[in-house]
Amino acid sequence: MIHPIPRDIWIRSTKLALPVAGAYLVIFAGLAAEFLIVGRALGGVGLAAIGLAGTFTLVLVLAFHALEIAVQAIAARRYGEGNREAAGAALDNGLLVSMVLGVPLSVALWYLGPWIFQSADSEAVAKLATTYFRWRVPGIPLLIGSLVIIGFFNAISRPIVPAALYGVILLLNGLLCWGLVGGHLGLPEMGIAGAGLAQTISLVCGVGLFCVVLALPRVRRRYGVFRMRRNYDPKLIVAILKLSGPVFVQQFLGNAGMFLFVLINSRVPDGGISLSATTITRQIGYLTYLPSLGFGIAAATLVGQYLGAKEPHRAAQSGYVCWLMGAIMMGVTGIAFIVFRDPLVQLFISHPRLMKPGAATGADDLARVAEMAGMIMVLIGTYQILESVNTIVGKALQGAGETYFVMMVSIGSQFLVFLPLAWFLALPMELGAWGSALAFALSLAFSALLLAFRFRAPGWRKVEV
Repeated sequence: MIHPIPRDIWIRSTKLALPVAGAYLVIFAGLAAEFLIVGRALGGVGLAAIGLAGTFTLVLVLAFHALEIAVQAIAARRYGEGNREAAGAALDNGLLVSMVLGVPLSVALWYLGPWIFQSADSEAVAKLATTYFRWRVPGIPLLIGSLVIIGFFNAISRPIVPAALYGVILLLNGLLCWGLVGGHLGLPEMGIAGAGLAQTISLVCGVGLFCVVLALPRVRRRYGVFRMRRNYDPKLIVAILKLSGPVFVQQFLGNAGMFLFVLINSRVPDGGISLSATTITRQIGYLTYLPSLGFGIAAATLVGQYLGAKEPHRAAQSGYVCWLMGAIMMGVTGIAFIVFRDPLVQLFISHPRLMKPGAATGADDLARVAEMAGMIMVLIGTYQILESVNTIVGKALQGAGETYFVMMVSIGSQFLVFLPLAWFLALPMELGAWGSALAFALSLAFSALLLAFRFRAPGWRKVEV
């Protein structure tokens, strides 16, 4: 613990952290709405399909969260130094990199995704996952670009902009998903394909809104954005790639690990019960993970800005304040997870009378899904403080440029602890989804310990970006 912490650190951290956390809470609400709509329309098989396809998308797309971290770290340093045009140049070069990499990625995913989905135990789940995924693929380059833009706004301490715009995007996505999945609002009934199309359309509209804000005269005048000819800088591109490289590997392998986690649960011979329970509880878990990620982004921003202003002690203090606020929120929510686990799980499970003819999951299976998901919710509630250390402290270290260390901790916890234990407990030990969730909790404890020790040491304050 770092004492004493000046009042202005608390105020600045709160002003930045709460809007960013709110933005990620809005993102959670959009994700939850999609799962609720699909779950009530298609039952457990629909939930399992979105869980499989959505996780696979995150494996590669969220690896490009690395670009957001890199652009944010560089732009925050330049902003802290008072060089606003250099912060804008980081955005322009980051957008260039995101488009060059994003388009080929979407083409590769179009062919790779369905091949991966065939490994699911259920043919119905694999078919629905492929349908949803292919309608979602065209929006992937735009999603990567939006991550870079969000990193820039966070770096210049304007998190309210992406928070407000994401609210509009996700409201639109929710309405389109409801209309296209079930044929409401005068739209055609497309089933799970409608959920994927709603994602793509909302991303197109969202990136358009971001561009409108960035093109405002006062923004362009102050930060010099959208001037590719002038701002194009091969050295800056190299710096972005160098800083984002370890984060990319961490995100790619981390999300690949989560996809393997989903695959492990899809191989449990219980008719998709473990996969459905895992899908539901992971979405509920986002209720704290995404806002805590917001506190982590705020910590990374403030650490970068204070290091740029040559105030390393205040950088450490701001990181601690962001972690404390996030840990309190996650701890309280963890208690709520345990107390209200049954109502939360039931939100994601369609009632038998609401299910359409031919839905793959019947009332007995839904009861088994609810029972297993409730058990997992108790476990999730108990490890929220560990999650806060991994998410918030890890992001603070990345904002300081310690991307390599955080990468190594993430890889070690994923592949030395989490996945081997998840496989062993879920399959040979026949504990199903609960066993794999227990493995995840143990891996969190391992990585949280290493990250906490690193943040307390002074070495990260001297990293150059």
